[in-house]
Amino acid sequence: MKLFQDCWIALLELYDVLTVSSAVDRPGLQQTIQRSGFRLPSVDSGRGPVFTPPTHPEYRDSSIVCNYTSMGREWKPCSSRDERGCWIKGPNGQEFNIHTDYEKISPRGVTRSYTLDVTNQTINADGVANPEGKVFNGQYPGPWIQACWGDDIEITVKNHLYYNGTTIHWHGIRQNGTLEMDGVNGVTQCPIAPKDHFTYKFKATQYGTSWYHSHYSLQYGDGLIGPLTIHGPSSANFDEAKDPILMTDWNHRSGFQDFQTELKASPQTGPPKQTSILLNGKGSYAGGGRGGEKYTTVFERGKKYLLRLINTSVDTTFIFAIDHHKIKVMSSDFVPIVPYETDYVVVGIGQRYHVVVEARPFDQFGNADKRTEFWIRTIPANGCSNFELGGTPDERQGILYYQDNTTAYPTTPRSASIDLQCRDENITELEPVVPWTIPKPTKAQLKWDDFFEVSRYTPNPGFPLPTDQFGRWAIGNESLKLNFRDPTIINLGNTTWDPNRVVVTRDSPENSWIYLIITSTMSKFELPEKIRQFIPAAHPIHLHGHDFALLQQSSQSFTPALFNPNYKNPARRDVVLLPQSGFVVIAFKADNAGSWLLHCHIAMHASAGLALQMLENREIINKQMTPTRLRETYRVCKNWDTWFSDPNHYYNPKGGIEAFQDDSGI
Repeated sequence: MKLFQDCWIALLELYDVLTVSSAVDRPGLQQTIQRSGFRLPSVDSGRGPVFTPPTHPEYRDSSIVCNYTSMGREWKPCSSRDERGCWIKGPNGQEFNIHTDYEKISPRGVTRSYTLDVTNQTINADGVANPEGKVFNGQYPGPWIQACWGDDIEITVKNHLYYNGTTIHWHGIRQNGTLEMDGVNGVTQCPIAPKDHFTYKFKATQYGTSWYHSHYSLQYGDGLIGPLTIHGPSSANFDEAKDPILMTDWNHRSGFQDFQTELKASPQTGPPKQTSILLNGKGSYAGGGRGGEKYTTVFERGKKYLLRLINTSVDTTFIFAIDHHKIKVMSSDFVPIVPYETDYVVVGIGQRYHVVVEARPFDQFGNADKRTEFWIRTIPANGCSNFELGGTPDERQGILYYQDNTTAYPTTPRSASIDLQCRDENITELEPVVPWTIPKPTKAQLKWDDFFEVSRYTPNPGFPLPTDQFGRWAIGNESLKLNFRDPTIINLGNTTWDPNRVVVTRDSPENSWIYLIITSTMSKFELPEKIRQFIPAAHPIHLHGHDFALLQQSSQSFTPALFNPNYKNPARRDVVLLPQSGFVVIAFKADNAGSWLLHCHIAMHASAGLALQMLENREIINKQMTPTRLRETYRVCKNWDTWFSDPNHYYNPKGGIEAFQDDSGI
């Protein structure tokens, strides 16, 4: 191990003497013309811009109007078919556009208020009923939550479930300065008890498309998901926008029913298996010739369409393609990128892409294809999916039509160019429009405890009962197990932590950088404290509270000689695939004090403990989270404690607390 450490230190010293040039903008994108020192204007009683965004919904019943009245009458909307990079422009050449640094400034919009009622409901998404479904507002997927860049969003969640609490996470929203609104039970709040409510309040400083979902154990796989869009500028031009496309795997059972299969997984049994593929809640079950329906959309030839792709799966990486059409990718997660063209897009769990598809289909020779029906494919990636044996779902779950009032099925074949390998989009293609240059880490910034190994082991003693011999996942030495009744946010004065909370403290100077290396193999070359298994599996890793810079992503097992990060405007996002037997190097700025979850987004892995908490600048966040500010947090915890103290509320009253929570809590 000493040899490894010596090599690592020597390598860091080498990087300390290297230099990195500043990022250079690519041509072809309009540059910002806002002036240095630009500030929002004071409130003006005159009427500012009010307009329908170009990314507006297809149907009037879900329409939205952007309202920047308070910014004053000199501000005007400036997006056009030929320049989607402009959003609003004001006096003296000021603009909010695709080059505005949204981490520092955003327009001043209005407050958008929503209510989500969480209920039990049977879901028949693919021709087979799942009686254990859980939904928002009586529908699956949940309603589309929309706002405009700079708006304040308030969402009241009411819990009507029989046996579960709930919390809702707004995936990818940075929550800069609003830790208590991140929606992670056991970390940022207690669960919302049945018959109770909680109102989440946060600012839409970013723009693009994401999703919201339950973060309570395995609930989101049972149906508690929905799309979330913040309307703003785009780095590629388009004519019309289509509503979000949610792609997901699906099951006919509750995730809670399958969790024991995950804990007892062996080479013979394997982890729990999925049954279907859905697009926007629609699909057809592959087994038994069951019914169902397919997602459809209609194009007009010659137009360019914005598609918003979201992978809301619990276990599957998808490859999205439309037969005989090119795809132009212009954002990854909430980060606008310099557009690039491809035949297909690899979308990992939790990842999102804005893409433009031009309605000019072509045949195998590149000539215009006059057909009017084309398959929309969501292909499970090899090694990153797990469906029932003999029941692999049909990848053709959507149809693109060029005429209305038809039900004809396409005859187009899958492109031979599609690579089915489990991976992310190439990070060299994901060049952010707003550039970052990441400082090289010093030896003090990238320490030995900044390495995190993903492994599986059997805790001793086990949990929920000491006699249990279940396999758990971990990032680092411990598997996460949170206490619903005692979340981290009300314990920020602690200087020591229960090991099962897996709190990683990073008290860094504000705006300095935090660097992490995450590996799926043993990298420290030391005898582990526990008997750990390094299973060759890929893991989509999601960080709350930040977009991270993706400095390196490799399918090779980590060694110091392979450490070769890119600091010059690297890809950045909030979900990255940790390759099977590989590693990733990420960095994020210490500019958002809080306890932020870092976890695998394979739902069963997260519930089996594959997560940790990054406690960023504890003293700062402890001062911010005053009793007055957390009054509602304490109220929700009190109501949860009252509900939870009565075993008659449990699905299995005789099982006790141990049976109530047999997982990590997330």
